[in-house]
Amino acid sequence: MKTYFLSCAPCELTLNGVFFGVVDNFERFAEVNLSDKIFAKFTPQAALPVGLFLDDELLVNPPPFCEVYLLKDGVAIYIKEFPPLDYTLVPITQKRFGENLVTVFRQGAIHLSLQTSEGFFISTLPPSFAVCELSCHGDLFFIQSEKQLAIYTKGGKRVFLEEFLAFDVTENELNATLPLSDSLNRVADCRWALDEHGLTQTQFTLRQSAERAESELVAYAFFESVLLGASYQDFLAEELLPQAEKLISFLGPFEAVTLTADPYTCGLVKKRSERVFELAYFTVVMKNNKIFDIKQ
Repeated sequence: MKTYFLSCAPCELTLNGVFFGVVDNFERFAEVNLSDKIFAKFTPQAALPVGLFLDDELLVNPPPFCEVYLLKDGVAIYIKEFPPLDYTLVPITQKRFGENLVTVFRQGAIHLSLQTSEGFFISTLPPSFAVCELSCHGDLFFIQSEKQLAIYTKGGKRVFLEEFLAFDVTENELNATLPLSDSLNRVADCRWALDEHGLTQTQFTLRQSAERAESELVAYAFFESVLLGASYQDFLAEELLPQAEKLISFLGPFEAVTLTADPYTCGLVKKRSERVFELAYFTVVMKNNKIFDIKQ
């Protein structure tokens, strides 16, 4: 089986103790027989190594530090995190809001500590919160890094974690502009009502550049629009518009869109189980720069 190796950080890969190469976000592959139960070890420069057996169990129950993607020509293994080298407790920031104490600290990963009238809670934050600011709005605690915003309730529940371009907040409402990181450079203007239990979205408005997708990006832009809940009808030929709802049902739910060597074929990432994903491939048929048909 063709097995692709990817990693969130550059690392050395050994297979049964033999050096294979350096693995990073650029996919590299080897032909592997899962019945051989080869042991793969990933060793980064500034963190502890992780290892796993390349066997059938990996395809249904991968370790917590990795994700597995089932492809039409094999399988891809993505190492999404490594254990840190240093577990020394280092305070980052702390603030008291009335009887509530909010602390962000590093101990291996970045952690949030909440001491409120409802109890004591610990949560893990993404690495970007190594530098952050704390604020309180109503009964909600806001933790803001340079590009991300996390919101927690007094009961320690995280109710929001998004990358933002800009936001403003009152006691009752959050307005934010969120990047969507898609091929059309779109952003979303969103609004949420705030209460002690969390957020309720009340507005989602999509903005995109005036540029039309180039012909070879139409397929990718169409699938992204479906994923984002944006208007996708502009990509469809007139003959296909009456079948739009059936078409979306045909695609089924998916988590992400990936490109392939063929610009008119995209892989839709579908979740099979925890940390296991399968790629379903769909090809668009074009007519006058519009999608005339979609085939799996």
